[in-house]
Amino acid sequence: MLLRILFTLLIGSLGGWLFATIHSPLPWLLGALVTTVICNMLGVKNLWIPRWFRQAGLTVIGITLGLRMTPEIVDTMTGHIGLMLITTILTILISLVNAWIFYKVCRVDGITAIFSNIPGGLSEMVSVGQIAGGNQQVITIFHSIRAISVVLCTPYLVTFLPTHAAIQTATTEHMLGIGQTVMILVAGVIGALIASRCYIPAPFLLGALLVTALISMNTSLVGESPALPSILVQGAQIFIGVSIGLGFKREDIAKNRRFFLFGLMHSLFLFVMVIALAIGISYVTATDIVTAILATVPGGLAEMSLTALATGADPLLVTAFHLFRLVLVLTLFSFGARVWANRHSRIKQPKETSA
Repeated sequence: MLLRILFTLLIGSLGGWLFATIHSPLPWLLGALVTTVICNMLGVKNLWIPRWFRQAGLTVIGITLGLRMTPEIVDTMTGHIGLMLITTILTILISLVNAWIFYKVCRVDGITAIFSNIPGGLSEMVSVGQIAGGNQQVITIFHSIRAISVVLCTPYLVTFLPTHAAIQTATTEHMLGIGQTVMILVAGVIGALIASRCYIPAPFLLGALLVTALISMNTSLVGESPALPSILVQGAQIFIGVSIGLGFKREDIAKNRRFFLFGLMHSLFLFVMVIALAIGISYVTATDIVTAILATVPGGLAEMSLTALATGADPLLVTAFHLFRLVLVLTLFSFGARVWANRHSRIKQPKETSA
């Protein structure tokens, strides 16, 4: 077991190092993701890491975001609630159009069509979709394709935007000392574990973020503009990249080739439509285009927050947008799914008893 873990992390680390040498954006996450997917597609055996590696990576990213929290940023985030709601509703409407097409063309059940297309956290949407009676494998394929394609495309897109250079942050961060780092890590882990017990969406990231933010606002504890040692952030990116890549199984694609192709087209359509939405948001609200894109693309809360950190965008505003959408989708659609499932079970019950 230990050798499998070390072998998998070695592959991810080599990918991260390779992407870092070619100066790729977000190299440790993208490099680990790409090399893991390639090895999976080539049929390399014994690739595996425990689930808690991803959880540890999300906790570190949550701490990194929490260290950037200030009262001014909180005010900025609360001032965007209306925009978050509008953006989420429009994204859901676009996804429902995709779901209807998928339902008609591929003749899958409605629950599977909806939960395959509505953007939310990969694990959360698969879990809720399965509870509602959807096809877990199809939902997993759709969300894996969306996550990988968006995570791969978005960093390169925002890096080469004309406005990218103008938004780089000039804030000088200071590295935390060993004692401060240990204190922050322990606090972040405690926050993550508490959040996971309270059934909060994305608990390991958000629990660590909230607890760290409370500490970060007390500058006497961590100073101005604190930051974790870079090796911890790089390690977190490797863990997350590898865990995403491991979800991309060659045998699943072979069994569900038709769904794979449709999922790829869905991801491309949603990506293009959401980019257009981000351009509109940037124009109307004067939000910089990179932050607008990262806040609206359905690439996952942790991954897009990391991209915002790497590109000089506003990572906390990006996190707020994704969190708002995730909470809204999980609450509304989990409720809607239960109603759907109960309604269909009542419709089918008379047929079963009459038989």
